[in-house]
Amino acid sequence: MEQPDNNLSSLREIAIAEAVELFEGDQKAASQWLAKPGRALGNKTPEDLLSSEEGVEQVRTLIGRLEHGVFT
Repeated sequence: MEQPDNNLSSLREIAIAEAVELFEGDQKAASQWLAKPGRALGNKTPEDLLSSEEGVEQVRTLIGRLEHGVFT
């Protein structure tokens, strides 16, 4: 059975990879986006939310919405 910390770490890595993919491989742009507060995230940064599984899910949902052109 996977430890909760390992699971969160894995989910966080997936979210970061999805952010980089959102910016077509531009790691600098993805890092800037992850550090910028957003209204869709309650004016929190995606980075802030990556500290919990629920937060990671919020970030991944937002990335999915942005990939599909759904305004938030």
